[in-house]
Amino acid sequence: MALTPRPRMPEERGMGTIQILSPESLGPSEAKPLAPRLATLRNRTLGIRVDRAWQSFQQCADEIAALARARLGVADVVLFDPDTRIGTPEAESGKVAEFARRVDAAVVGLGT
Repeated sequence: MALTPRPRMPEERGMGTIQILSPESLGPSEAKPLAPRLATLRNRTLGIRVDRAWQSFQQCADEIAALARARLGVADVVLFDPDTRIGTPEAESGKVAEFARRVDAAVVGLGT
């Protein structure tokens, strides 16, 4: 009795073309100067960007807020959670712009 070979599965036929996409942003079309450094945060509003999907960042934000109030004399701390980030680029940029208008300085990431 002769055996007939089984048909090969697509993943067994060899590798096709792979397209690699760059995750890097092209950035703004024009350079903008940085805001001047504040001499103090005393009596200012500090913004902290958080992300509920990243629990360690939330814990760090809580600690930064407490230290900023106790040691730096900030008047208020505003938390910003960008949420799901599935809106249009304009809507998502609008969320960030509104956050920026409400604060004098901000912590927006961790150097991890």
